[in-house]
Amino acid sequence: MQRALITSVCLLILAWLALSASTWGIVVWQSKVFVSQSHGRPAISCTYFDGTALFQRGYLFSPDDRVGYARCPIWAPAMPP
Repeated sequence: MQRALITSVCLLILAWLALSASTWGIVVWQSKVFVSQSHGRPAISCTYFDGTALFQRGYLFSPDDRVGYARCPIWAPAMPP
């Protein structure tokens, strides 16, 4: 039991170090669909964790994934392209 716990903790630390060293973030949560003030279309706000801080990205919402996203992408670049 103790060996499994130590292994799990080590894997979590290694995953955190890898995420901190990369320029990508992993999704933490997403908002409910709302109407964007800037363009008047449905949008979702996604919050990501990059190993050291939280950051947000906004995406157009499309329930069928044709024009926008039905849910937040799992990975997103921490720095805007």
